[in-house]
Amino acid sequence: MITGGSSLMKFFRRLSRGLLPTLVAAMLFVSMFFAKAEGQTAVPAVQEAPAAVAASETDSAGAESDGESTAETIAAFQEQLNALLARYDTLGACVCIIENGEIAHTFCYGTLTPGGEPVSEDTMFRVGSISKMVTAMGMMQLVETGAAQLDEDISVLLGYPVRNPAYPETPVTLRQVMSHTAGLRDSGFYSQALRGRVTALDELFSIRSRYLFFGNTQPGAKWEYSNFGGGLLGAVLESLTGETVDDYMSENVFAPLGVVAVYQGALLPPDRPVADMYAMPSGRRTVALRDTAAAVTTANPLYDYTLTAGKLTLSAPDLAKLAIALCDGGVYGDTRVLKESSVAMMLTPQNNIGSVSCQSGWGLDVCVLADTMVEGRTLYGHGGKANGMLCAAYFDPTDRTGVVMLTNGCNNTPMVGGVGELSVLTVQLCYAEWIDGRHTATDPWLVEK
Repeated sequence: MITGGSSLMKFFRRLSRGLLPTLVAAMLFVSMFFAKAEGQTAVPAVQEAPAAVAASETDSAGAESDGESTAETIAAFQEQLNALLARYDTLGACVCIIENGEIAHTFCYGTLTPGGEPVSEDTMFRVGSISKMVTAMGMMQLVETGAAQLDEDISVLLGYPVRNPAYPETPVTLRQVMSHTAGLRDSGFYSQALRGRVTALDELFSIRSRYLFFGNTQPGAKWEYSNFGGGLLGAVLESLTGETVDDYMSENVFAPLGVVAVYQGALLPPDRPVADMYAMPSGRRTVALRDTAAAVTTANPLYDYTLTAGKLTLSAPDLAKLAIALCDGGVYGDTRVLKESSVAMMLTPQNNIGSVSCQSGWGLDVCVLADTMVEGRTLYGHGGKANGMLCAAYFDPTDRTGVVMLTNGCNNTPMVGGVGELSVLTVQLCYAEWIDGRHTATDPWLVEK
């Protein structure tokens, strides 16, 4: 990790950071020559926002001439956000707006429990499938060191054969797993593991392998979203490092960025508010996040494949720091956790690249939404949806903006092109009413912090 340094080193670091949007845009442009993947997640823009979030004609005028938002403007936006969240029966939420590599504003809403304590900036939420994108940051560090290669047979990384029985000669690779093109499916064995009945991976892939893959899908040839693949990423990470996912990610990603995040509920800090998950509008608790069982402190990659697909827990501001690191080419503040080239690859649609022989439309555990969620923008990121909650983390590297939304429960059923409708509307609201027309982008290498 690089922390701090001389002003000259900062200058060159920021200079290189400024190249990321150009590099990503070029890669994205090349990928546009190919057709979109069958089944690719795409989010049609919502044409009509609900009345509660209609744009205010006086909002832009409410900002001071020097660009600093007045208290009245902040209050007006909070009111609009509250109306939107209330419309979807949201219990509690925290929303962060990202501008120029920093968290510009944080807005909290609702309570931890029905009628309970209010949500605060410190509240920790489970973020569901956003866990995959965050874990991928740790995996890309290992790719940088040469411990793994994206197109390497994952059997070598795990130490036992991983094959689709219908295609025994075709290797399953890390690139395929991270782009959801490996042909892995969420079988009953994975569902049982989530409920505590965990079968060792080597047994699954040797005896039950036909249940783990789509039989008619050659690895790399078709996009098919897989939670099991997201969990398998954690098993690979533990196999390569000999550490638990929590230990490795804390040491190499979270702590350097000042982030408090855990995959195991037993590791949640006792002094931090934690938002359990609720079904709304009934107010029924679906998942209690503080695990009473002892934390697993020794890596066991044969069994630890239920964590990294969806069990990461952290606050909205801490998730925003991780999103900023991806938005700014691997850097948050003065700390680099990934090379710029690694981030560029994560954000590049894996279309006919390496061991992927199809148009996946996805980056490496990063969803790429071109001109869909917000008209005129390509947003990168991930969403999460489980047990009543809905979460989102999306950003635009071209002007270094983004939105993080975490909830502990809402009416998360309405979907738009595979993404929760509330997530889409929240991101659109933040861009329409706060970022667009108000945000002034700055080149990171021109600004001395």
